[in-house]
Amino acid sequence: MKYFVSIFLLWSCTICWSAEIIKIYSPYSPGHSGTPAMQKIVEQANSSQNIYRFILEFRPGGNQIIAVKSIEPEISLAIIAPAFVEHVSAGLLNSKDYVPVHALGDACWAVVATKSLANSKEFTVGGVAFGNSAHLTALALGEKYKFQVRYIVFKSNNDALINMAGNNGIEFVIDKFESYQALSSKNKNMQVIVVSCPNRLPQIPNIKTIRELGVEAPYIFNITVAHRNMDPIRRKAVSIILNNATLVIGKDEIFKLSAMRPPIFDHKSDQEFFTDSIKLISNLQIRYKTQIEAAK
Repeated sequence: MKYFVSIFLLWSCTICWSAEIIKIYSPYSPGHSGTPAMQKIVEQANSSQNIYRFILEFRPGGNQIIAVKSIEPEISLAIIAPAFVEHVSAGLLNSKDYVPVHALGDACWAVVATKSLANSKEFTVGGVAFGNSAHLTALALGEKYKFQVRYIVFKSNNDALINMAGNNGIEFVIDKFESYQALSSKNKNMQVIVVSCPNRLPQIPNIKTIRELGVEAPYIFNITVAHRNMDPIRRKAVSIILNNATLVIGKDEIFKLSAMRPPIFDHKSDQEFFTDSIKLISNLQIRYKTQIEAAK
């Protein structure tokens, strides 16, 4: 660590007369739940040094691939989510081209359903893409509890939750606990049945996590990546700045803003988190390939 800090300080001295702009392309719209925390990290990163000026720029569309394709290798970054794995599998992206520099981490969301997992023959599930975290979670739970999954794609998880609140057919959604709270009065059958998060949610500590049920399922993650052609010294400096900003803000504030859990607070490196997250989704997509293809 001392070696990297020394490199960072040396790099700082060589360019201290002007701040270099580093754009971070987000695959979401400004209203996405992860945006407030990421914006706070960017603001803290900018106020803590004058070497780089980070700008969060929104590039939604293309099932999250537009943001990644927008990367200018030497001077910009992009946020990836589970759809990244699908694009790699389809040959649209090469995972070896991207290096993690920061992780906002896993979304700690609620699995909301209108009936219990046990003794249900089928669930109509709402999500944003085939084979994504929500779809895989439903399939993994379906395997354990012996129910079939009927998957419907929406523009956002919240749109699916609104459908559920209106009693319009959706029976299973993964979304922020606050979103559930805001709509729960509209449909008395809506209940949080399990938590999609490495840890129990502080708002509902009596509700078990998916892992506690003995089910292996992915979380909805956000990871900031650089292109492998970015100068290694710049890449390391950017990583240090963003991660230091995350530590300064603190896990409680980040959770409050966006219900995300950065792995740095669990002493897990960006690379380790990237590798584990991608591997889990990739393995589950292979495991449930038949069901995913049948849903399309």
